[in-house]
Amino acid sequence: MPDFQSLKKYLPLAVIILLITLPAGIFLIRSPVLIVTDPSFSHIYGTVRLKLKELTISGKLFRRVATVTVAESAGPDHVALIVEKSAGSPKAVFFPYRYLAGARLYKENHPKVPVFVTGGQKPQGETSLGFILTDTVEDLYRAGLCASFLAKDKRILFFSDGSIRNENRDAFREGTRAQGALSDPIYMNAQTDYASYTDIGCVVLAGPATRFLDRNLKIPVILFSWIDPALTPQVVKLTFDDSPWILAEKALKSSLQGGEVFVTSQATVISGRMEEKNDFRKLQGFIKENFQKK
Repeated sequence: MPDFQSLKKYLPLAVIILLITLPAGIFLIRSPVLIVTDPSFSHIYGTVRLKLKELTISGKLFRRVATVTVAESAGPDHVALIVEKSAGSPKAVFFPYRYLAGARLYKENHPKVPVFVTGGQKPQGETSLGFILTDTVEDLYRAGLCASFLAKDKRILFFSDGSIRNENRDAFREGTRAQGALSDPIYMNAQTDYASYTDIGCVVLAGPATRFLDRNLKIPVILFSWIDPALTPQVVKLTFDDSPWILAEKALKSSLQGGEVFVTSQATVISGRMEEKNDFRKLQGFIKENFQKK
C-alpha cells in the first residue's frame, strides 16, 4: 500500500486535473439556452460563423448555448416537439417571431421555462412570453454618425423597403447632423432606380440590396443585414446585424423579464476595408456611442 509521501508527490497533478475537470463538469450539467433557427437563416448567416457564435456565447455565459434548427414549413406542434426533444429543462428558449405559435404551445407545455420571441412586437394581451426587439432608433442614430463620416462633404442616400418610420428618420438625421452633415439624407425605396450618384458620398442599405450593389459603384456602403460580412462586396464598410442570435445574445446579458426588451444590433466595422486606421477607430467609437432617446 503506497505511503503518504508517495501519494504527496501526485497531489499537484491531482489538483490540476480537478481544476480542469470541475469547471467542465459544471458547464455540462448546467441547463442550456436554446435558440431556434431555420435552414434559411443558417445559410444566410454562415454555418461556420453560427458555430463560432454559439461557442462564444456559451463561453461568456459559462453555459451551453445550442442551436435548434426547425424547417420553415413546420407547424406549431412540430416546432414545440423538436425543442422539447433538444433539452428536458432548458434555462431559456428563444424563438424567431415566425414561430410565435410554436413558442406559445411550448410555453403551455413548459410553463416554468422562460420563453422569448425575437424580432417582433408583443401582441396585445400576450402575457406568457417575453419579446426581444431591435432598438432601431439607437441603431439608426449610430448609423447616421457613421454615414456622415464616410460621406465627407457629400450627401447620404438611404435605401429601405419603404417602411421606415418618422422617429427612425429623425434618429438617423440627428446622427448625421451630430457629425456635421448640412443636408438631409435622401430616402428612397430599395426597388427604385436612382441614377444621380455623383453627389452621393455614402449609401445606407436597409432593404433589398442587390439592385444597388450590382452597379459596382465605389461609394462606401452601410448594410443592415444578417449576412456574413466576409461575403459582402468591398464597398460595404460597416454592417448592422439584428439576427435572432444577436438579439438573444444581448438580451441574455440583461435582466430578462416579461414584456418587451429592446437591444441594439451588432455593428461591425470591416477593418480590412478601411484604408486609414484612424478611420477604423473613429467608426468603432461611433458604433459604441449610446443615444439617449428623448
